[in-house]
Amino acid sequence: MIDLNDYRKNIYFNYGVKECPHYSEDGVIEKFFNEIGQEEKSFIVEFGETRSLGTTTRAFRIGNLSRAMYFVGSIDFYSKILNILDIFKTIFLTKNIKYLKFITNMPFVFFVKPDNIVNLFDKKLTKENISRKNIDILTVDIDSYDYYCVKELLENNFTPRLFIVEYNPNLPIDKALSYPIKEAWSLSKNRKVYGASYLAMNNLMEKFDYKLVHISGFCNLFYCRGDYSKFFIKPDINKEHPKSKDDVIEFVDLYCQKGFRPSWLEEPELTNKELKLFDKV
Repeated sequence: MIDLNDYRKNIYFNYGVKECPHYSEDGVIEKFFNEIGQEEKSFIVEFGETRSLGTTTRAFRIGNLSRAMYFVGSIDFYSKILNILDIFKTIFLTKNIKYLKFITNMPFVFFVKPDNIVNLFDKKLTKENISRKNIDILTVDIDSYDYYCVKELLENNFTPRLFIVEYNPNLPIDKALSYPIKEAWSLSKNRKVYGASYLAMNNLMEKFDYKLVHISGFCNLFYCRGDYSKFFIKPDINKEHPKSKDDVIEFVDLYCQKGFRPSWLEEPELTNKELKLFDKV
């Protein structure tokens, strides 16, 4: 069986005018699909994404000239210009003008909520002639009610081959907690108040026969459909989860951009009052 930690590698982080945030996930994604194969018509979805080439999914998109559905709550004009420049830099680096097609497949603005996500997906997938089960990668990173969006997709039979979800490492890993829907964006000024705990996400994913195959330190959980789990070793959250600020910095220095620090790193630890703001799921 394969330990995806052995394949951590940053490959495409400079395929753009500005360096792309990275966690050595390029190599992990490449190894995953080298092992299981991919759909003939590759397609990925990443929400909470402003980069035209993707962030988490960048390796797959560039490596496979993949079509994508990227959307985010807002995109400013500066980001739109950078996205176009990113594509032209990629064409220059690869000497492949086929990447021009990405200009017609940019991130779009959509304020996602659990009650509108299924309709959006169905509309876009129908246009691309992609079924709910033929998405190669689906990744969710909106720093709020991620849990409820993921739950809605799973309950409506969306079964990507690789499902990547963010967890909040500042929440207890032995409690199933999620940022609530009703109070979104107004709970606390503490930046550690966001997202869902590891246990909340893991319980949800396992309920729908998804198996954990990789953990990006303090950030992402990689799940594959159960039919592919035999290929990969299940990581241990107790070993991968950062237990202190120093653990976070060690991971960042090993795998991320030079000088990068999570936006919440210097925030105070969550209080009992702040923990009570989260739903128990």
